[in-house]
Amino acid sequence: MAMFEGECMSRVKARKTVLKGKKKRAAARGALAGKAAPRLAGRPVARKRRDSAAAPLERGQIVAAALKIVDREGLKALSMRRLGAELGVDPMAVYYHLPNKQALLDAIVEAVMGSIDLTADNPARPPQERILTAARAYRDVLLAHANALPILLAHGPVTPVAMRPVELLTGLLRQAGLPPAEALMGMNVIAAAVRGAVGMGPAHKLSEKEFKDLWRSFPAAEFPHLAEGLAASRDSFEAIFDFGIRALVRGLLGGISSAAS
Repeated sequence: MAMFEGECMSRVKARKTVLKGKKKRAAARGALAGKAAPRLAGRPVARKRRDSAAAPLERGQIVAAALKIVDREGLKALSMRRLGAELGVDPMAVYYHLPNKQALLDAIVEAVMGSIDLTADNPARPPQERILTAARAYRDVLLAHANALPILLAHGPVTPVAMRPVELLTGLLRQAGLPPAEALMGMNVIAAAVRGAVGMGPAHKLSEKEFKDLWRSFPAAEFPHLAEGLAASRDSFEAIFDFGIRALVRGLLGGISSAAS
């Protein structure tokens, strides 16, 4: 009996020791929490990623961010991971609006084509001038998004928004008298000329000294036509562009005049 009472007393003492240890650890955790609270009070409650995730993403927001990356860093920099970082969200959130990379590229084409100023067209002007105005509007948008040009070359417009400028230019050629099939081909020829001009880029404007040095570097005896042209012309990128589009339009519409006469 005495042995049993002694064993019971030992167990009671051990239990009290365990409980005392738990109370000490709980008190220590409470103290640590109290000390940490002031340090956390001055910090933002959520990071940028969580803030962005809290507000629902919109498709236009995603496409604008993607085009911004392309404009700033080039097409190679664009990825779903990079886009997620730009938006401050998990990349998987992008897939809800754009299921794959192809859909994203189509959306960029739509954004570029959709920013062409269709209101620049003036129905009161002659067809040739209206076509030139449409070509200039396309050129200006491509120059503003030159890094997106490879996307437009590889992924043509496939959405209604992207097709509106295409419809306008094709319609202008139809109104000028071209049959439907030729109007469509003519639109493609003019659009290709615009993209080619933008791809080459506006030439560096030479100073007077640079121009004279260039002129003298081509002996007239060996390059008579080139030397003659350099002596007579210092046309700007815009002037050369307009000349090329006008020449194309004259060629396209010239057949109509010949057939009518």
